[in-house]
Amino acid sequence: AIVNDLSIDRAGEFIASCSDDGTVVINGLFSAECESFTYQRPVKSLALDAKFSRKANRHFASGGLAGQLLLNEKGWFTSKDKVIHAGEGPVYSIAWADSLIAWTNDVGVKIFDNATNQRITYIDRPKGSVRPDAMKCHLCWESSTMLLIGWADFVKIAQVKERPARDGMQAAKYVEIIAFFHTDYFISGLAPMGENLVILAYITEEEGKSKGQAERPELRIVTRNNDELSSDALSMHGFEKLTAKDYHLAFLASDSVFFIVSPRDIVVARQRDFDD
Repeated sequence: AIVNDLSIDRAGEFIASCSDDGTVVINGLFSAECESFTYQRPVKSLALDAKFSRKANRHFASGGLAGQLLLNEKGWFTSKDKVIHAGEGPVYSIAWADSLIAWTNDVGVKIFDNATNQRITYIDRPKGSVRPDAMKCHLCWESSTMLLIGWADFVKIAQVKERPARDGMQAAKYVEIIAFFHTDYFISGLAPMGENLVILAYITEEEGKSKGQAERPELRIVTRNNDELSSDALSMHGFEKLTAKDYHLAFLASDSVFFIVSPRDIVVARQRDFDD
């Protein structure tokens, strides 16, 4: 079955995968530990709790064509799923940072606080944008309070803030959109790089090109106001036949290393230094 998503915990001790046959598998990277979970519908995305290897209850979130965001928690003898949200179409993407879980469905992006068991916000999908199933939404937690969103041809940066407690009411988290811009390409992934953003750009057909033949993807560095600083075209095997959903961008923030993944290649990109 097709593997749709991968997730690694913060300690780098466990990796989880999900696939179209409804299977979620969690493997220890330095042990023989392996757990498998089976669902009735294809699972399109999942995310391990960042502290998965350090907690006894070992949470992970998953979702897919069943249209439910599920939170799985390990008990004494078995695991159980709790429905966090349902009823707004398939779940396409999930990202987890500390207690905050972000996910996308047909209507937009939502954020849930697992510590307080409350949904914080809803960020709508711009009207007239490409169908959610045609262009995957890319979510990236830059920090525990800063979420990068790249969907089709737009970028939003959301910051989670907290209203102070007053008048006997508890402090409450809310979200503010601090940046928003459109692009002239489709987004196949995004990540932070200091004050700037790294975007994996899928270029649409140029005039004179045969229909159905894609351009080479480009790794672009832009400011948070969408001013382009650099652009590098990537030679990936079979790029002519690949779509925006065939690419993925992963990164290691501590080392400024970026991984561009396609069905046949993995390209490693590093930030240049003076020696280069």
